[in-house]
Amino acid sequence: MKLNIFNWGIFRKSFPKVSFTKQILKLSLEKIFSVYNISDLSIIFVTSEEIRRLNREYREVDSVTDVLSFEIDREPFSGEVYICPEYISLNYSFEEVLRDIIHGFLHLLGYDHTGKFEEGNVSPEEMFVKQENILQNILDEINSRAR
Repeated sequence: MKLNIFNWGIFRKSFPKVSFTKQILKLSLEKIFSVYNISDLSIIFVTSEEIRRLNREYREVDSVTDVLSFEIDREPFSGEVYICPEYISLNYSFEEVLRDIIHGFLHLLGYDHTGKFEEGNVSPEEMFVKQENILQNILDEINSRAR
């Protein structure tokens, strides 16, 4: 799997105290996501203005959001996950950025949910259970690499 991370500076601006590097995040995501059948994945950090524009253009919702995901190609499978760290940092820690990367990735794989995720009150919905399990694995992987 080929994984790219773009606009790391936008992430760092919103979460300046995060101790891991872009390379550690990339290697950790590649390791955890490698078991899925996806050939190319891009994680793109964007500003509030940019994610609002994308949300308006592709979902016809004129508001800022935390994550959007787009399937680029079905064969071989590729996709993009857009993350807005600025929006996320208003109410959450950097772990929410990781959760949103996973959330967007799972949507690309075809997972969906009916309810809303609430931290600390994990829904029994399959997507949220999978999301939280993957999050813990990625946090463990980041921590082991950041030592």
